[in-house]
Amino acid sequence: MPEKIFVEESVKNLPFARQVLERCTGSSVETVSSARELIRSFQKKRVAGFDGKKNLLLCQNRGRFLEPCPGTKKQYLCCGYAILNTGTGCPLDCSYCVLQAYLNNPFITLFVNRDDMMEELEANAALIKGKIVRLGTGEFMDSLALEHLTGFIAFIMPFLRKRKQTVLELKTKTIHIENLLGLDHGGAIIVSWSLNTEEIIQSQERGTAPLKRRISAACRMIGDGYRVGFHFDPLIFYPGWEDGYRSVVDLVAESIPPSSISWISIGSLRYMPQLKNSAYKRWPDTRIFSQEFIPGLDGKMRYMQDIRVEMYSKMTGWLRAYSEGLFIYYCMESMDVWDKTLGFAPSSNAELKKLMDQRL
Repeated sequence: MPEKIFVEESVKNLPFARQVLERCTGSSVETVSSARELIRSFQKKRVAGFDGKKNLLLCQNRGRFLEPCPGTKKQYLCCGYAILNTGTGCPLDCSYCVLQAYLNNPFITLFVNRDDMMEELEANAALIKGKIVRLGTGEFMDSLALEHLTGFIAFIMPFLRKRKQTVLELKTKTIHIENLLGLDHGGAIIVSWSLNTEEIIQSQERGTAPLKRRISAACRMIGDGYRVGFHFDPLIFYPGWEDGYRSVVDLVAESIPPSSISWISIGSLRYMPQLKNSAYKRWPDTRIFSQEFIPGLDGKMRYMQDIRVEMYSKMTGWLRAYSEGLFIYYCMESMDVWDKTLGFAPSSNAELKKLMDQRL
């Protein structure tokens, strides 16, 4: 629950805004005339001790709700899913989180003009034509961390039922699956967990669920008729990484039937140069940025290719030993690395998207 909620004047009477306020009876509330001016004022003041993760902003999204994944340079393949912007910021706290680098909004923010979102979705050409569209809400926030406040799943479900070719992937590091249990989802939702080693979860992912509880939640989803996904992203190179990640794969293999897994993605730690300084301010003891990194073709700092190839080769080997039929793909990786570790590479983003769509 947030300590304080700021509500933009123009949206305070919208149904979603009222719902959140009703569910946060212990939070103090302040109405503001402009969300943009509120954000600017906090940026200028740089209030000492201010923790944006304890504050919630309810406001209007004046931009687009539905956008293509920003991907990266064409040399790195992107799976081509569409981002559904329901808000920005995250109550979880990971040292490597990219939001530290490119969000200038110090608050966790929810966009409450849902009627505008639905109008945009209803008018989307790809959705109207019945093309396969994979939606995701996990780009700018954890998909389930605030579900107890938003009730987003129940809200979006009628739309998903109408659009049979539309699938929503919920990406999370939590176990907040209550609103999914018993839901007549018709295969329109895939729940995916970001996985890492116990060492990384305990030292770099504050506020997230322990590894075994994430796997247990995935088992409950499968038992309730859902397909699941797993994202080993970011893989972090540290002393003992091999034993750590092998243990994670073993735990998945012991618990999850491979036939229930839609896909598994793998991606190594990568970050925009400005993230490092931002991370050190909040995580002064972290050591994950102390390895040797080089600028990639997209300007992001990456491990040397030989390190990435070594990590990917071992990860894919362990996963293939668990099940040869798993669909494994790399997030923002070069065709050269695909070839060296998986023995093939999609010829384009469009081909990778087609392979992903076939998993639905």
